[in-house]
Amino acid sequence: MSQSCVTELHRCGAGIEDEALAAALDLLPSPTWVADPVCGGIHFNRAWLEFRGRSLSQEVGRGWFTGIHDEDHDKLDTYRIALSAGRPYQVEYRLRRHDGAWRWMLDTGAPRFAPDGELIGFIGSCVDITARREAEITLAENEARLRSVTENFPGYIFQRIVHPGGRAEYPLFSRAGERDKGGAARFGAEALGQMIHPEDLPAMQARYAEAVSTMSRLDCEGRLVLPDGEGRWIRSLSQPRPRADGALIWDGVMLDITEQREREAALERSAMMLGMSIEIAAIGTWEFDPETGLIAASARAQAMFQLPENEVPRPFEDYLDRVHPEDRAAVCEGMRDARVEGAEMAQVYRLAVPDGPQRWVSMRGRMVRLADGSRRLIGAITDITETKRHEAEREAALTHRQTLLSELNHRMKNNLHLILSMLRLEAGRFQGPASFAAAIERIEAVAALHAQLGFSEGAGRVSFCGYLEDLAAKLRRSLLEGTGIRLDCTAEPLDLDLDLAVPLGIVINELVTNAIKHAFPQGAGLIRLGLTRKADGGLLVVVEDDGYGPERAAPDAPETTSCPGSGSGMGSRLVAGLCAQIGARIESHSLPGMRHEIHLPPQG
Repeated sequence: MSQSCVTELHRCGAGIEDEALAAALDLLPSPTWVADPVCGGIHFNRAWLEFRGRSLSQEVGRGWFTGIHDEDHDKLDTYRIALSAGRPYQVEYRLRRHDGAWRWMLDTGAPRFAPDGELIGFIGSCVDITARREAEITLAENEARLRSVTENFPGYIFQRIVHPGGRAEYPLFSRAGERDKGGAARFGAEALGQMIHPEDLPAMQARYAEAVSTMSRLDCEGRLVLPDGEGRWIRSLSQPRPRADGALIWDGVMLDITEQREREAALERSAMMLGMSIEIAAIGTWEFDPETGLIAASARAQAMFQLPENEVPRPFEDYLDRVHPEDRAAVCEGMRDARVEGAEMAQVYRLAVPDGPQRWVSMRGRMVRLADGSRRLIGAITDITETKRHEAEREAALTHRQTLLSELNHRMKNNLHLILSMLRLEAGRFQGPASFAAAIERIEAVAALHAQLGFSEGAGRVSFCGYLEDLAAKLRRSLLEGTGIRLDCTAEPLDLDLDLAVPLGIVINELVTNAIKHAFPQGAGLIRLGLTRKADGGLLVVVEDDGYGPERAAPDAPETTSCPGSGSGMGSRLVAGLCAQIGARIESHSLPGMRHEIHLPPQG
């Protein structure tokens, strides 16, 4: 210490010798200083000098100001104000250490007075508070972070204290953006337990009891029924910590998960409906990993290939072995082409499983990239064996119908030739409108038979009994309406080939209309029409009446001829010609009335 410093210390009345004061200051562990009334440093102890890494001559006077951080010089105003007022002070500032690091110091000073009461300066010491300041900064940052979290937290933050006697209180129950201490933001915390849905209360109480017994984290969900009747799903998470007085403190959060539960319920419903759709549609699903060559398939898909149900993925070859040998190359090519991301595949092929029938399947797939970056070819497979069978049956039926249509066209051509022949006959003996009307009636007979045609396995055949009944009904409405003539029809159910039915129908039409027009000059009588099968398989058609006309034989003169009537008219020639065409034998008996029997041989 310089002589001037010693002298100054002695003049200020330190109460001890200057050497002793200097020695005493040097023994202090904290940086200590002595200053004059105008802030000039007059002494710095060893701890100060070692901290600064400077000599006493460098620090005395205003040399120590060089160690103050530029941003903290204004804080020394506190020091100057204290000097002028002669009172103690404290100030915080950053002081540069010998290694260049800035350290926060708490500088505490007290005034020094001469024996006569004159202020002669200050003496003080510094404490390194860097750790405290850093802790305060960290605390402030944490508080700001916590404030930001709580203000943006989508729920409630609470603290629940359960006292030893069981009484519970909520010193904190805060919603995001609010500061509700001692109460709830939307509903009373005390009533919280009463709002829990009765169906969820037992489970939540059990979870709470378990967390208390194990002192573990509580995580439970349940429904709240709010005072306005609205129902909300909540998730409560809290951590217990015991307090010295025996109370149990729960710090936690409460989340409104209503929308999440609704989304989960919607996803669950969608998954259930998808599963039901897959089950009802009998669809199998599969997933192929192009990196490993393994296929993970559903139970239904494995069953289609007659593979034992196994949750472990199988090699692609296990499935390929069950594909029909002729289709394997196409399946391999389709799987190979679908390995490009976004590519799709659609194949129909046969399965040839051991000791089983051949099955047809339809397979579709698409290459997708999963969330983890891996790629999968995901698809579905359906058994279409029945569909293929129906397609084959439809194809066969179509071919058969085309054959039948060709046959019907051929027969229609024959019948048109028949109609043309009848028209030529009538043209040769044209006798005015009556002749033309007769031709029309014969053509209508052919049309009526064609109306009985069915386009089925028996295409080309007609229900002849149905034709006879329709013929009888038509004649009753037209020619017999308003007369005393009755027409009875009795026919066994029989189907005839069109080539036979058309000529036979024209013959019967001729015989019946001839009887109506000529057998009953008195305007009354009975006509019977019958169709039966004979014992030898042949057919018998009977047309008989109980009348007689001017061109017929007398009732008391029985006669048997091969043709109806006199055998000289157009109708007689047509009947004879058509019977000959179909190989039929016609017998006509003149009784009291007329009976015509048409005998046809057994049909092949």
